[in-house]
Amino acid sequence: MKKICKSVLTVFLVAMSAMFSACMTDSEEKIPTLYPDNGLRFRLFPNDAAVNDSASANLAHGLTFMVHPNATYELSFDADTTFGDAPRLQLFKTKPVENDPSLVSLSKVKTVTAKMENGRYVYRFMCEKSVSETWALTLQQHGTYYQGSTNNVRLTGNGAYSDHMSLNLIVVGNVASKLSNFTIDDLANDLLAEFRKNYTSITIDTLYVNYADKHPTLGSKYPANQPWYAGWSSEDKMVSELGGWPGIENALDIVLVHYINDEDVLGYSNLFSGNMGGGSGSTVVLGAFVKGSDKARSLKEKEILATAIHESGHFFGLRHTTTARGDIGDYGDLSNKEDGFKDTPFCEDLWLSPLFKKRSDLNIGEWVMPRIKFPVIAGVFDYRTCLDASNIMFPYDTESDYDGFSEQQLAMMRATLMIYPH
Repeated sequence: MKKICKSVLTVFLVAMSAMFSACMTDSEEKIPTLYPDNGLRFRLFPNDAAVNDSASANLAHGLTFMVHPNATYELSFDADTTFGDAPRLQLFKTKPVENDPSLVSLSKVKTVTAKMENGRYVYRFMCEKSVSETWALTLQQHGTYYQGSTNNVRLTGNGAYSDHMSLNLIVVGNVASKLSNFTIDDLANDLLAEFRKNYTSITIDTLYVNYADKHPTLGSKYPANQPWYAGWSSEDKMVSELGGWPGIENALDIVLVHYINDEDVLGYSNLFSGNMGGGSGSTVVLGAFVKGSDKARSLKEKEILATAIHESGHFFGLRHTTTARGDIGDYGDLSNKEDGFKDTPFCEDLWLSPLFKKRSDLNIGEWVMPRIKFPVIAGVFDYRTCLDASNIMFPYDTESDYDGFSEQQLAMMRATLMIYPH
């Protein structure tokens, strides 16, 4: 086992031991183990179509990705035959170090050899674990980190689970009494209809409605007579402890709060959350109001519904059609300025405009994807003119009707749902 610091600049060895999993063979034990040595700054997502140049550049020295029980994965990149035989892929389980979140421990899972297919090195492996885990990888060749090129890296995944799912709308605090011109029942009925209308590649079985104050173990923490501000009433903006509602643990949990304690933010989800069973990454959060610089403004039901469809797209791995600054964060990949799908437009003018930097001050954590609402400003690029403004995964709310998902977006979400245990 090895422990590494997750800091961008510092990687150091704390301890090492030969803790190999049962899936290793005797011959594998003779192969030198090369642990990630680059701080694990970058991550791969299954079936992600984005360019991911930084991931490609860091492949040999360390990346992370999430794996799920019984899912099969394929990692590939362009073969560089000038460096002789293909490198070996080494896979490691990562685990946070208790009492020190800046460290993760690494233990070897397996070594995978490549096959040459259509000019690419292809590595296939399966997650044989009983729970979802975060793995890391390196490339080893002749006892050292692979030095050949690793261009156009791709990770694909195929799961063993259903393409059906249910929704669970969780109402927090006194938001039900503050809605204008519609009720929670109206919202629930229309939410189910919108999901069935837009998520045509999967089947939405039903929608449940639950109230946080009625939670069997956490109810006392969420009084029904007070507004709930995600990120202020609780430090956790995702209110993730409400995910995995008892009795319907495998539904998609959509949490409705009074508002999110960030200006102009309508909703949040983690990108490729990987979790429909409760805990971290298991929720999509929506506000019934949006926080402004001076006061909060109530949202129309139409805006809440659109944000639910949008943020759930992130939950299943979709990026914004055109990247916003808040998507990338401090250490993100500037090559991922678009989602990579051929059937979604990209707005170069938005990418180059001051709006790209508009949300760079959001303190939302890595891979948390917001949907933003702010007015069109005179003299600043009008984002409503973008060709992708009608796609539901456009980063800003335009207050206009949207066309829904493209065929490639729908295919990715179906594949992702079937990877998530549910």
